[in-house]
Amino acid sequence: MEFIIKGVSIVKLQHEQGDTTSSHVSTDFNLDVSDNVDSASFLDAEGLPTEDGVKALTQCFVQGLVGNIHSAHQKKYWDSAEHLRYIITELERGFIQVSKTYKSTFDS
Repeated sequence: MEFIIKGVSIVKLQHEQGDTTSSHVSTDFNLDVSDNVDSASFLDAEGLPTEDGVKALTQCFVQGLVGNIHSAHQKKYWDSAEHLRYIITELERGFIQVSKTYKSTFDS
């Protein structure tokens, strides 16, 4: 049986005219699964990821990163080792920041 697990991440940024960078405002993320699997295994009654859903969502993002790294390397946009080091640095930087998590809705 094949089934689909979809991880969605939406990053909201603030940019001031004249600035060379933008500031991170928030990140919304969620998980969706195809109709041919029991969604209760992955999503709770509120539609938020269960323990297995968290693992599935992480796998979606990891495999997305892996694919993006390979694609960028093949197109000679970014060396894969350098790209991976950048991702690790960004993960470290993200964990230093104070984080607040709460249920939200996508408004894209």
